[in-house]
Amino acid sequence: MIHIARRLPRFFPSIAVMLTGLLLCGCQTTPTTISYNAVPPPPSVSSLTPAPAPTAISPVMPPAFPAVPTILPKPKILGPLYPGIIHLASWMQEPWIRVRITQESVTPPYINARLYRGTVHIVHLPDGKYAAINSLPIESYLAGVLSRELYRSWLPATYRAQAIAARTYALYQIETFGRTHAWDVTGGQNSQVYGGKNAETPRAWNAVRATTGDIMETRDNQEIGLFCAFYSACNGGASQSAAEAWGDASVPPLVNRLFGTLDANCPEFTWPTMTFSLRQITQAVTWGGQKNDLPYLAELGPIVSVRVTQRNPITRRPMIITLRDVAGHVGKMRAEEFRLALALDPMRTVPAPPSSFFVIQRDGNNIQLVDGHGFGHGIGLSQWGAQTLAQRGWRARSILQTYYPHSWIHKEW
Repeated sequence: MIHIARRLPRFFPSIAVMLTGLLLCGCQTTPTTISYNAVPPPPSVSSLTPAPAPTAISPVMPPAFPAVPTILPKPKILGPLYPGIIHLASWMQEPWIRVRITQESVTPPYINARLYRGTVHIVHLPDGKYAAINSLPIESYLAGVLSRELYRSWLPATYRAQAIAARTYALYQIETFGRTHAWDVTGGQNSQVYGGKNAETPRAWNAVRATTGDIMETRDNQEIGLFCAFYSACNGGASQSAAEAWGDASVPPLVNRLFGTLDANCPEFTWPTMTFSLRQITQAVTWGGQKNDLPYLAELGPIVSVRVTQRNPITRRPMIITLRDVAGHVGKMRAEEFRLALALDPMRTVPAPPSSFFVIQRDGNNIQLVDGHGFGHGIGLSQWGAQTLAQRGWRARSILQTYYPHSWIHKEW
């Protein structure tokens, strides 16, 4: 062993030193191992720090589809929601009315002022556009309205009833919309059709003079005042309330009533079946939702179902239409709102239903409006019905009481 210990240092110095020490002391001890690549012993269990639990990764959920409100709002394009009744002074002078006689445009329009009574001026609107405004006494305005709203051959009683309804409507607009806008009414169908001096006729002026200052008032919850006297061409046998049509305040004269065939002489008392593709329905409804800030309509995908889910129990006119898209999302809109969406479609590829009085049925990938009745919204006076009553010898006052119950005529100036 000594010889081995002496020879090993050439090759393994560490081992040689260890063996020499053992031989010299002759101890029976456990040798100490020295390694250049020693691995430290594992730490005790008590010294381990627990590893943090893995963080759960939540799946990314798509945003919830906008909910349909319990009470549907009034469409934005129809203007703000105003009080149902406006209180007026017991006596007032004849007011002037401001009529927007052009569309809003990016350049000032040219208008021949000699075609209009009163004054015509161009206004620069806050959005940078321009519009022409005709300001004139309300009685002169009505003379330019009546023959555009009625046939020139219709009876004087019809004209007088229309004059009182139109005056009431115009004064209500002056007291509401006109308070915050540059005009009170427009000269088109979304207000009252107005044609200036060229539209005036002797029959129109006779009706205006015979009813000068006459408006309709009503009472609701002990409040007496002016209301918005809506009217349309033909209600198709049943009227509807302004509250059901587009969410206006409910007032006693504007109620749902059955009229039978009173305005059956109207060419649109009944109208033929209209067919729409589901793509056209989707296009019109989503555009209407965007225009009116209604996300539960604007965000609908391709629509696959269109159903009338609520009808008026008296007249059976549609009230609520429910739509469902391919993903199962649901939107709702009033029947009149549905009609307006189709009528105002910006692509002009969708036919405009004459009214919202119809039955919906499915035909493959199309929707059909069948059994259609009436022309216009069907609120208040029916112009064709008023003419029928005049032919039966009714006077203007009786005609108005038929179409605006719980109202009376008051001379305001």
